[in-house]
Parts: sequence; C-alpha cells; structure tokens
Amino acid sequence: MKNKGLIYTKEQYVEKNIAYFLEQSKECANLLGAEMEHFLINRETLRSYQYGEPGGQKEIMERLHDSGWNIIGIEDGNILGLEKSGSTITLEPGGQIEFSLRPLKTVVEVDEVYRAIANEVKAVLRPEQALVSLGYHPKTKISELQLLPKKRYAMMFDYFKEHGRFCHNMMKGTASTQVSIDYLNEEDFIRKFRVANFISPVMANLFDSTPIFEGEKYSGRNCRTAIWEETDIKRSKLIPGSLDSRFDFESYARYLLKIPPILLLSNGVVNYTKNQPLEELLGDYPLEISDLEHIQTMVFPDVRLKKYLEIRMADALPYPYNLSVVALIKALFYDSRNLNELYELSLKYDDAWVRRQNVQLTKRDEQMDSDFVALTDKIMKMALESLDSDERWPLEKLSTLRDRDQSMSLYLNRLYDEDQKAFVKSIEVLEVGNEN
Repeated sequence: MKNKGLIYTKEQYVEKNIAYFLEQSKECANLLGAEMEHFLINRETLRSYQYGEPGGQKEIMERLHDSGWNIIGIEDGNILGLEKSGSTITLEPGGQIEFSLRPLKTVVEVDEVYRAIANEVKAVLRPEQALVSLGYHPKTKISELQLLPKKRYAMMFDYFKEHGRFCHNMMKGTASTQVSIDYLNEEDFIRKFRVANFISPVMANLFDSTPIFEGEKYSGRNCRTAIWEETDIKRSKLIPGSLDSRFDFESYARYLLKIPPILLLSNGVVNYTKNQPLEELLGDYPLEISDLEHIQTMVFPDVRLKKYLEIRMADALPYPYNLSVVALIKALFYDSRNLNELYELSLKYDDAWVRRQNVQLTKRDEQMDSDFVALTDKIMKMALESLDSDERWPLEKLSTLRDRDQSMSLYLNRLYDEDQKAFVKSIEVLEVGNEN
C-alpha cells in the first residue's frame, strides 16, 4: 500500500503545526464550543451502567440511531459516536456520555441546543434510569466498570498503568465541562492562553462538583484537581512555561514533541507507541493532517490548543449550572476589556503560583492565598457585569449557591446525607424549559 502523508523532521513538524494553528485563526468569530459529560445511573441504587448490559450505553446509542442520529464511530458493531445537526454524542472510557454541541454564538443558543439533545437522550432511557451530571460516578467504583469496547482506550488504559495512581480514575471515573473559544491570530492566542492558565485554579475551584469518590463521600475538596495532579503530569495540568515566558504557537508545538503520544495514527493504522516521545517517532511514521490533529488530542493540559482553544478545568455540573461555565468564559475571553485587564494582571504571576494554588485547592483545611480569593471575587464581578441578563442568569444561580453552600460539591455532599432522592433530582438532567 502506498504511504500517505509525509515524514517530518522535528523542525518540519514544528513549522507544520505553526502553519496549521495560523490557518485556524477565526476572524471575529467569537464562537463557543461546549462539551458536557454525564453518567448513566439507576435512580434507586445510583449504580452506573455497563456498555453492553440491558439498558446500557449500547442500547441508548442504538435507540438514538433509530431516532435519526447518524453513526460517526463504530467498532465491531458497537456504536460509539453519533452526530446530528452538527452536534455529537460520544462515549468516554467508563461509559460517560458526552454531548459536544456545535459552535454557537450565545449562552442562550447553548442552552437551547443542550436541552434539545438532553431531551432526546432522556426519551430513550428506561423509567428507572437517570442521566446525571457531577464530577465523578455517584456510586460505582472504577474496578467494577468494564472499559468501553474501543481499541484505542485499551491501549491508553495499558499505558496509564505506570503513569500515576489516579490515571484509571481519570479515564473511567471523571466527567467534565469543557468550553472552546476562537483565537483571532497568534497574538490573540498568546493573550488568551496565558489568561486561561492564570485563572485555571480559580475555575477549577468555582466549578468543583465532585462530592463522591469511589462510592464514598469525598472528604477533601476539588477531587478532579487531585486526580489530575496524579495523572501523567507531564501531559496534564499546567504546561511548563505557560506563564513564565511568551508562550506562542512554536512553544506549543515543541511541547507536543516531548510527550509520548501513546498511540500514533499513520496510514490508517493505530500504532501503540507506549513511552516513546513524539520527537523519537517522527522518522518512522508518515503523517497526514488528520494524524497531526490526533496527536494534539493526546495531551490533556488544563488549556489545550487545537483548531480552537479548549478550557478544560470545570467539573461536570448539573443543569443549569453547567451553563455558568459557558457564561463565565464568554464574559472573560470575548469581552476585550476583561481579557486585557486579566492579561495585565497575569504578568505579575508565574507558573509556580498557579501550581501552588492547584495543590492548595485539594486541601480542605488550608486557606487559599489572599491573591487567589481576591482574583476569584474579581472574576465573578467582571463576568456578572459584562453579561446581559439573558446570559448572566446561570452565573447568578451559581453565585447564590456559593454564597449559601460555598461550592456545588459541598451542596451535593449535604444533599447526599439528607435525602438521596433529592440528591438524584439535583444532579439529574430533567426535561425542563429555560430556568431563567
């Protein structure tokens, strides 16, 4: 078979990525891409479902396909991905159900599309089932969950056995809310990337929604941050140099070179490359653009660069609080005054400060730095003042909850103790209208 793609030297790879990122610049698009993950559980027992069992994700995907969703991912007859009207439903390694909404302009549009997809999924569930949103499975331990039947996940699972004690918890146990934003050019990327990394611990703390870990109440705080801190840290959390220097497209491409891609696509074949960093593999594998794009997905920092800039710190939150993540990011990154102010403020800080905040986030009894508290208050104020009422309301609801219970996690923790039915209702994706 004739090879497709090209063999790249390290410098050619860097140049190709710089050109690719430049091509993706979006002139004044200001679109929002939201990815929201969920768990499928039994509302009485809280246990999570296995892919192939009666009522499991396989059955759900097949019913959605029958109702008009198009297959975009299938292995050995198992449907793993669906698409409809530009949005997708895909499955994560532990059976998490992810909605990836098509790029949208406003929080109102995100709300409408999210609710439409959620209602379609709920329509094919069994009466005893609930689709829920929080940062970790509410009952089932990861040892009890089979890995999703996808060859790439099996390779990743094997690799992660020796790269951090919480790697498998990350793969099979966690759920998140991710929001993607456009960058206009390289200078705009530099500013947004720095600001996103600067406020990353603030966002992790604001959107902490993980009251349960491995079937037990979590006694600490910011559980997902603690999990990511011990998940192959070289490909997770803060990329070195993000705040220490002028981090540009070249910097990001050189970062990718140093990380083992785990698996590399070449000529349509999935190659399990284990611990070899990308820079040692380039000479052996011809790569097409799609292969280069896949490499970009095999690193998991808090802020990830692809065709757009992904901001990835938030837990999965129950509706409508998941919309508060979208609202905050729109207010901070698409309001030039807010972006410029945060960028200028970030110049006083470095990587070490961000790392220190991430560690402190996971310690319930340790006080956060005064700078961190002040920054959190500032960010909330900036966002609330920047948004119109039709986009501000989810953030207002989160602010009210935080004033009462400190965090979504502590609120859910209290409900879990007081009333299990109320707990399930609070995290369940309901067939609802606009909460505004």
